[in-house]
Amino acid sequence: MQVGVEIGGTFTDLVWRKADGTVTTGKVASRPDAIHEAVMDAISTTGIDLKDIREFAHGSTVATNTLLTRRGATTGLLVTEGFRDVVEIGTHDRVGNIYTAFYAKPRVPVARRHVREVAERLSADGAVVKEIDLEAAWRQISELIDDGVTSIAICLLHAYRNPVHEKALLDLMNERAPDVDVFASHIVSPEFREYERSVTTTVNAFVGPVVRKYVQNLEQGLAKHGYPGAMRLMQSSGGVMPSSAAGSNAVRMLLSGPSAGVRAAQWFAARNQISDIITLDMGGTSTDVAIAPNLTPRVVPELTVDHLPIRSTAIDMATVGAGGGSIAAIDPGGFLNVGPASAGAYPGPASYGRGGELPTVTDAQVVAGLLRPARFFGGNLPLRKDLAVKALESLKLPDGTGAAADAILRMVNSNMAAAVRLVSTARGIDPRDFTLVAFGGGGPLHGAKVAEELGMTRVLIPWSPGIASAFGLLVADLILDVVHARVEPLTDESFNSHAIRTLQTQCDEQAASVGLEKGSYQVQYGADMRYAGQGYELPVWMAGVAHDAASLRQAFEEEHRTLYGYARPNLPVQLVNLRARIVRKNAASLITSGSGPITDEQAVSETMMHEGRAVPAIFMPRASLAEGQTMKGPAVLEEPTSTVFIPEGWTCKCLSTGDLILEKY
Repeated sequence: MQVGVEIGGTFTDLVWRKADGTVTTGKVASRPDAIHEAVMDAISTTGIDLKDIREFAHGSTVATNTLLTRRGATTGLLVTEGFRDVVEIGTHDRVGNIYTAFYAKPRVPVARRHVREVAERLSADGAVVKEIDLEAAWRQISELIDDGVTSIAICLLHAYRNPVHEKALLDLMNERAPDVDVFASHIVSPEFREYERSVTTTVNAFVGPVVRKYVQNLEQGLAKHGYPGAMRLMQSSGGVMPSSAAGSNAVRMLLSGPSAGVRAAQWFAARNQISDIITLDMGGTSTDVAIAPNLTPRVVPELTVDHLPIRSTAIDMATVGAGGGSIAAIDPGGFLNVGPASAGAYPGPASYGRGGELPTVTDAQVVAGLLRPARFFGGNLPLRKDLAVKALESLKLPDGTGAAADAILRMVNSNMAAAVRLVSTARGIDPRDFTLVAFGGGGPLHGAKVAEELGMTRVLIPWSPGIASAFGLLVADLILDVVHARVEPLTDESFNSHAIRTLQTQCDEQAASVGLEKGSYQVQYGADMRYAGQGYELPVWMAGVAHDAASLRQAFEEEHRTLYGYARPNLPVQLVNLRARIVRKNAASLITSGSGPITDEQAVSETMMHEGRAVPAIFMPRASLAEGQTMKGPAVLEEPTSTVFIPEGWTCKCLSTGDLILEKY
């Protein structure tokens, strides 16, 4: 018996796998004021007896929201003497409008007065040049604590090669200031590049205490209701980790929910014998897009959140501010824009009737007739069409609210198509060779039109698509990452038996620290490589690749050619990092009962606005579509977690698995 719960900006989704393998779902409104309480709401609504649950997996936006809203712990940073302004100076990269005369660098969440220098020094190879002065360091730490700092990041120069001084500071603080949270870079991000390592460690110190408290509150609530086990938390890399690792590795949760959705899309595609997919996960605030050739999404060593570089493995995704709550507005030039600002869960779109007045994508869907107000959210959240019309009237577009709704929907489709191009055509990959997997609350409503704009002809709509991310929590493997920095020329000795043994030892130690028994997991090996002189490296995993320099170089150049379209055989290759990944496979088999019971509810014909004209369309419950049955658009299939739109020129077939395949004819 397993439960997966994923908290989004608008809704909290639950999937319950029962002992017989069947799956039950639940969906409740998120509670921004008491995030963990929404989890208990979902459990209560679904009627789960937690005493019978064997495993509880969870995905949450708490880490991301803490960083974006700057509501984390009061953070201090300890650096090597002479390097106080590393996070202030940053890099030459400029994000957003590169031509503005008033450009401001992204702000790392630590005040400059809380960055203190420690007398110590290591050389680039890790040799001690100057021993650390712990008493002088303690005076700096004491001043930080007296100034209200409750969480401290330690990032000393070259600690990724030799953490001896960082370990000494950890021991000092654990002994003299046990109530202060402390995070060291050799644990959080043991990689070179001083700015990125400092940012990652500081962000972890900023969000870590909030994440830890959130997890503790949730675990206490679960225990109070009878759950006897530990939680698993979704990571940005697409795998889960034990909740005991949450505080010290909070940055691994920054893309928790979207990664769970990609994992679910892989599972649904595999059971329908579909091998090459692009995922389209449209929620209430944003849309996340990823590409997975041969059902293998690319995992990158760095992600960007709020324009800050975070050195943590993550599924390579593109995100745009295109969700049901995305706000439509007229810019100073008189042009219509949609997003990235969102109405969120509260007050939400105007049609929710919670006080929102700004026009959103959901309001446009209501005015266009794609959503029937009485049927939204399974009838549990009736929408107000009069308020949606009023909101769209505020745009004052000349052709009325119907034209405004059509323009908003066209624009949001275009924005999502642009995100798909970022992960496909921008990398030399033709999206027309892929199947679009559309899920989330809004993905199935827009999937076919986005595909049409890209020239794609197949869209897979999973079973119960609005809770796909929660479903992904139940099928995800447990994954822990280990990295060891080694900036050196690539040779046959780079990945020798000693290097493998060192990584294996680190993996065994980390696995033991979170309660994994030896033999219950596999270890995968990889390396980050680059051409000498390049600014960035590419990760290459060793599956089927020998460990000698020639084989590693060949694998690297194949990856380089795939991503950038060329290779440079005459240039030397550098090894940057050795990587290892602890993987415990998820052995659970899930049954979703095919298409489910067929309802006898009748289909009805109603008029909707589509591409500037009124057209008749069939509206019917998705459960009315029997296995093997095919229907042509325009049509709308309604279900509690989402709505599927089949445009004119498309057909929809219910597969034996209960999933839907939309095809353009």
